[in-house]
Amino acid sequence: MGRNNRSRKRRDEMNKIKKARYEAKELFRLKKTLGLLDADGNEIMKDISDVVEIKTSKELKREAKSKEEQELIYEHQESLEKGEKVKVTNEKTGVDHIFNSKTLKDQYGNYPAWFKKKKTAKRLRKKQHSQKKNFKQAWTTVNVPL
Repeated sequence: MGRNNRSRKRRDEMNKIKKARYEAKELFRLKKTLGLLDADGNEIMKDISDVVEIKTSKELKREAKSKEEQELIYEHQESLEKGEKVKVTNEKTGVDHIFNSKTLKDQYGNYPAWFKKKKTAKRLRKKQHSQKKNFKQAWTTVNVPL
């Protein structure tokens, strides 16, 4: 059997009226929270551009990409720098460990006890990623025969 269209039409009409009323209230509340309206409800600023800086998705992606590239360049430069050697003696065993302040490894290639395994893995992934990003093969950049 078919449904009764008459009641659905009335319901849709009433919902449209409700929606328009709620949209007006919501817009008023939003403007008040942004500071575009004063306590009496009078508009203070007409242009939204004075309040917010509008950016397109392309601009946001470009900014994120440039920020990521700067981070990778910084990581690469950091990896090229040599760290200072810090001597630490283990209180329990009495063994001297000479840690590199840059890599945080001792002369045996181990990380300190307080250094977490997940953090170590994350550090290694970042390092490898930055090395791959800056790697250029000689045969691709210099005189490729046709």
